[in-house]
Amino acid sequence: MNKTIPLLLIATVLLSACKEEAKPQEEIRPVRTITLASHPSSNHAEFSGELHARQESTLGFRIPGKLISREVEIGSVVKAGAVLARIDAQDMALNALAAKAQTESAQSQLTQLKLDLTRSQELLAKKFVSQAEVDRKQTAVIGAQKSLQQAQSQQQLAQNQAGYTTLLASSDGVITATLAEPGQVLAAGQPVVQLAKAGEVEVFIDLPEARSHDLKSGQHTEISFWALPGKTYNGKVREVSPAADPVSRTYRAKVTLEKPSADIRLGMSATVKSSQNSATQASTTLPLTAIYGKDKGQRIWLVDMQSKRVKSVAVEASQLDRNEQVQVKGLKAGDVVVTAGVHLLREGQAVKLLPAQGE
Repeated sequence: MNKTIPLLLIATVLLSACKEEAKPQEEIRPVRTITLASHPSSNHAEFSGELHARQESTLGFRIPGKLISREVEIGSVVKAGAVLARIDAQDMALNALAAKAQTESAQSQLTQLKLDLTRSQELLAKKFVSQAEVDRKQTAVIGAQKSLQQAQSQQQLAQNQAGYTTLLASSDGVITATLAEPGQVLAAGQPVVQLAKAGEVEVFIDLPEARSHDLKSGQHTEISFWALPGKTYNGKVREVSPAADPVSRTYRAKVTLEKPSADIRLGMSATVKSSQNSATQASTTLPLTAIYGKDKGQRIWLVDMQSKRVKSVAVEASQLDRNEQVQVKGLKAGDVVVTAGVHLLREGQAVKLLPAQGE
């Protein structure tokens, strides 16, 4: 019996040693990766555009008529209130005279009715007429007063329309287009000239769908003009259209030119250079297979090249094109990103980097 106990103890020790030797090794999972590089050409983006006034208005007459004269041509510099064009005012003048006569007639009728009312009130005091007769006279006077007010309003309207036969400049600026010629019969509101208001100027850029996120409102830019080599100007993105043009499928961006010089003219071709380090954060294009998670919880795996372990990092990703490529913000040059096998990894897991395809 005493010999059996030492044998059991020895067997237990041997079994424990075997279990320690059978401890599994840490799993090292193979992954494919890409290393983000820094390219000087990607630090900025360049776009072509055309210079326009910030406010451009097409001006026309508020009433219909025959255009008898146009006082300006393309390129004419005008001041606010300057005469731009005239239409035939004869019909409007006749309407104003007719409205004036109608007002005078209503005034005469009201005067007569007031006299009749006064005489009726005097006769009522002497019991020669009834109260009903006086009431009718009073009602007629009130009606005549309303008719006079209507006639006065019609006269004012006719006078206003007579003044609409002359088209005036709404502000200081330059004429950029003439849209009607003398002799034409115009409808109310039909454009006659286009006026570019003096003051702020902007570069209009049409962004393709794939580049619609490259410019953001408030972003600072550098503007140069093909006709003015060697000169650059500061600019700022004022707005980017949220909807694409239904025909060209491009997004209109407007970049305000700060402190324009006198040699800059409307219509000049411009190049707008935007720094990715300004109002927008630099972005990187990655394969769609590198992203996991949904909506705002999208993440990627970064590899620590010293420990060969992965770390999960949250990123901001958006669909870029049809080739299963996404634009990702929040990374920097030199980061090693896992592009295949992302759903099989866990935080801190050891990995083995596979050679790039084709190597």
